[in-house]
Amino acid sequence: MANPFEGKQDTTGGKAGFAAFGELTSDKAYDDETLKDNPGSPLPFPVENPPQEYIEGVRQIERPDYEGIQLQKFKDLKKTCEAMDDIFEREFIDVINFKKNEIATIMQEAFDAIPDGAVDPLANRRLILPGATAPTTGIVYQAGISSVSYATNTTTTPATEIFGLTGQIFPDILAAFHYPVLSNGSHGETDLPLANGTYIRVSRTITGSGEYSASNLGIGQTIYHSGDNDYAGAVGVVTSQTPLGNYYFFSDIDVVRPGSATSITALTSEINDRRASLRARIGLPHVNNPSGINTLRSTKLRDELAVWYDEAGNRTKNIQDYQAGLNALVGNATSISEYNG
Repeated sequence: MANPFEGKQDTTGGKAGFAAFGELTSDKAYDDETLKDNPGSPLPFPVENPPQEYIEGVRQIERPDYEGIQLQKFKDLKKTCEAMDDIFEREFIDVINFKKNEIATIMQEAFDAIPDGAVDPLANRRLILPGATAPTTGIVYQAGISSVSYATNTTTTPATEIFGLTGQIFPDILAAFHYPVLSNGSHGETDLPLANGTYIRVSRTITGSGEYSASNLGIGQTIYHSGDNDYAGAVGVVTSQTPLGNYYFFSDIDVVRPGSATSITALTSEINDRRASLRARIGLPHVNNPSGINTLRSTKLRDELAVWYDEAGNRTKNIQDYQAGLNALVGNATSISEYNG
């Protein structure tokens, strides 16, 4: 298409129109080229009339599968992160939650042993009263502690309920900070790969989409251990899980179930040891360990981003309607050329 401003450059409008038409033409040509299966080819020969064997050799050159190479790089890094997440869940998270279940069982057995009468609940077989400060356990969701009715005081008229403190025992989890658009491989017109970052539970039993359709192991920018001593930003994800049971704050649990206090203390100690080991292997930001898995995960994110942009670039139409802009310049060339402001 000829430049409609040719010979009309004696005004500021004409000069600008001539330049704008040339720039839009160049942009459209470049963008049209990117839509081809093999953009950039054929290239001109470096010399005139090259030997036939050279021409035949050039014809046989195949463009490397750059997108496929990049995708494989990401998949390899993802697989290493996936493997570590699987190990973390099986060797640490599952063991921690097994021990939490043992504590929940002990607590329920002790709670069930409280008699529903006036003497014992008002004496030593009782829970800490509402309004008192519950001790930090490292096992219960401390912010969710509430009161529960567990017995009846029949010495009053009318009889009154007796309340005590309790809290829910949620499972420890692996939580990843991820970007849903990136993780899901969404490529809509308004999708941005690093938008709306959020936490998600990571597990071999949870499926997602895109590269995480089999399980969401390996997902996200950073993996965290989220437990009762430190939820690492994922408290909402933890408390959305099904509780393992309840923790009852006894004045003296051994009165209703002998040996319970020692058992719970031992189990809690084992849980905290597991938590410490897990966090050391995760590394930053939990523990200052540069060889932790999160260092590798940051590399995985960069290659995952590259794949996202490759896939987003597989377009079938121009990213802008360059032709409409050119048509507008053609249709208004006379008016624009008359402007000399």
